[in-house]
Amino acid sequence: MIPIALPSASFYLLLTVSFFAGVLLFGWLLALASSAGMRRAVRLHWKKSAVLFVLLAVLFSYYAWFQAIVWQVEHESERQEAARNVTLAQATTVGGTDMPAGTRLKLQDEGQLETYLEAEFPQPVPVYGIQATQVRRFLGTDYDDDTYALIARYPRTVILRGAGDQAVQGWQCDATQDIEFDSERDGAMKALNQCQLGRGNRVGDLEIAPGSILYGSEGTVYVDGFKDSDRWRIEVKDPVAVKGFGLMLSNPRIYLDADRRLLRVSDTELACDVQWGDFRHAAGTQVKTVRRVQGAGREPFPGVIVFSPSNGQPAKRDGHDDVSKGMSVMQGLDGSFAGIVKNEEVGVFEFATFVVGDEEPEAPVRARCPAPAATGPR
Repeated sequence: MIPIALPSASFYLLLTVSFFAGVLLFGWLLALASSAGMRRAVRLHWKKSAVLFVLLAVLFSYYAWFQAIVWQVEHESERQEAARNVTLAQATTVGGTDMPAGTRLKLQDEGQLETYLEAEFPQPVPVYGIQATQVRRFLGTDYDDDTYALIARYPRTVILRGAGDQAVQGWQCDATQDIEFDSERDGAMKALNQCQLGRGNRVGDLEIAPGSILYGSEGTVYVDGFKDSDRWRIEVKDPVAVKGFGLMLSNPRIYLDADRRLLRVSDTELACDVQWGDFRHAAGTQVKTVRRVQGAGREPFPGVIVFSPSNGQPAKRDGHDDVSKGMSVMQGLDGSFAGIVKNEEVGVFEFATFVVGDEEPEAPVRARCPAPAATGPR
């Protein structure tokens, strides 16, 4: 936190007195200009009038000085802002990108094209393999450890926009929305971080709906340092349920490996009632896949499926008590029973909802269950 010294109360008091002194001074001058009687009174008491004029002028000078300083600061700020917005008069390579004449840049540092934060091109320009019309960058900064003098600025995140759906590392991304990359210090692409998917994306037999959000990753890291092999995460946005591991799921979050094979799902619920092994699970039941620790290692993905009943929709099994809210049923992909545990043991948590104002938050909409309803292993 950077400490900032606030003006004292005496500063505001003096500024207020100076302002009202100016009001009185200009009111008096206006009366002198418009009233002959006032002019005669001043001539009659010219010594007192002179002292009063000097006193008001001296007091008002503090407010006038303050306003002059404010004007200078604002004027300099406007000048710097104008200097940081430049238009290229000729084609120029900036930050490793060939930019045409007419490109409009917004700079971090005046006169330093390499520190541009935003670029808008008059025609599409190839950046990271995308025909981009706009670029936004977030810069990192190096300072001297002793003097804190600026050493260098470099791009950390690059966000592109263009036209239509465009191919990005084998995905079709909607270029009219932000396509975000992590960048190397020299401006080279490091990794695709995020984009909104367009049409024509598939994962195995699963067609990913346009509008779904893709995230790049180096793998989920656990507290013990173990790293999973998931490299892509997709938040599916589809009004119709999608099929994963034989279940009809509502807008799941799916995880893929480097070869884009489905590894696991989370943050989803059943869109349809399902018979899974000996259990009947109702639509609305929360679903995720986990893998359990086996000795010093972990079982392969997807491990087991965790079904967490919601309120009023228990999991049912003939000849046994219902499994209600707060507990989770663990089953294999083949429907085999693996146990019943408390939600907390498998990372299933419920959070309170806080309402601000009088309007209730909109409840999430469950994806539509296609007909006929899915039927799992028996």
